[in-house]
Amino acid sequence: MKSNLLSGKVVLRLFLITLLILTNAVLTHAQKNKAFNPAAAKKQLGLPPTKVMVLGVWHLDAASSKFQTAWLEPVLCRLRAYNPQVILTEALPGEQVMGLDAYAAYHGDAGKYAGPTLEMAKTAQAELHLSAAEALVKADSLAEKGSLSPAQRRRLAALFVAAAEPFSATVQWMRLGAGDRIAQDGISASLAKRLTRFAELRSELSSIAARVAADVGLERVYGAGDHASDVALPDNKDMQAAVNAEPGLKELFNHNTKAFHAFREDTMKLSSAEQVMPMFKWKNSPRFAEMDADAQWFSMLRSTKMGRLGRQRVAAWEAQNLQMAVAIREATAAIAGGRALLVVGAAHKPFIEAYLRMFTDIEIVSVPDLLNSAPAGCAS
Repeated sequence: MKSNLLSGKVVLRLFLITLLILTNAVLTHAQKNKAFNPAAAKKQLGLPPTKVMVLGVWHLDAASSKFQTAWLEPVLCRLRAYNPQVILTEALPGEQVMGLDAYAAYHGDAGKYAGPTLEMAKTAQAELHLSAAEALVKADSLAEKGSLSPAQRRRLAALFVAAAEPFSATVQWMRLGAGDRIAQDGISASLAKRLTRFAELRSELSSIAARVAADVGLERVYGAGDHASDVALPDNKDMQAAVNAEPGLKELFNHNTKAFHAFREDTMKLSSAEQVMPMFKWKNSPRFAEMDADAQWFSMLRSTKMGRLGRQRVAAWEAQNLQMAVAIREATAAIAGGRALLVVGAAHKPFIEAYLRMFTDIEIVSVPDLLNSAPAGCAS
């Protein structure tokens, strides 16, 4: 009996050893054939991941005439509590503005994307006798000094304008006291008036991004927008004809469907402060991301009538969002483990977040969690 028990234990041990060897072989084979995933490096980070919040917005200049920027305060308060170290916007970076202008024969008139920015930049460049690149180098050097005097802030604002970065200039203008917003130190009388108007714009670029940057003590905002990839767009007339040929596509593009009608979508009907937070929560919800992406983009991929034109339009859209993700990656390089904020049209948000998740050290911060939070001093 004892011999039989020993024999059974040996057989079991041999079976377990064989099973372990086979399991290791299978795992080794799977690991060797597993697709490379740079995001897997997050498990090995020596520092915490860099946090990026992508705040989806509707374009505030298209809101109801009743809309007041003061209604944004509950959102702004939460963004100040998040305390980003880098803020980016959907505006074009100055480098691309000037690049599009230089390559106008290829890209078309850059003014259609950033007309005021380009005009202001060229005027400031002539007055300061600097190129856009030279102005940006000087601006970066001055911004690094910290604890700037009013004269230095005016000078920095002028340099940012010449570098085709007017919203960074707006941050400087906001950080100046009302009595210091004067035409000195490279700021002409006409530029002083324009910067004052920029600071008062009913726009997410000024009313949210630049405002928060000034409030938390940042010197600038970064443009993450892209229109260089517009060269991939299909011909407008061909695209319009293809859209018209596909029944129901316009209704999807415009959210004119039963599914969308269940939510408050028309920003022109915003008429009170109480309606603003629910709109932000909707535009940043996973449900909106899913429905909007399907309505605007996946619908074109499904269409047989649109054919390659639909695929081409989606390709240009993906390229644009990838370029914005790249801009975020570059701007956050110096703040490893820190916090960044992108303020961008809500349609871009899910695509950009998906691309950011592929990077080695980026962690997406939940906007719904932020909006539902109750930081001290923030109204609901």
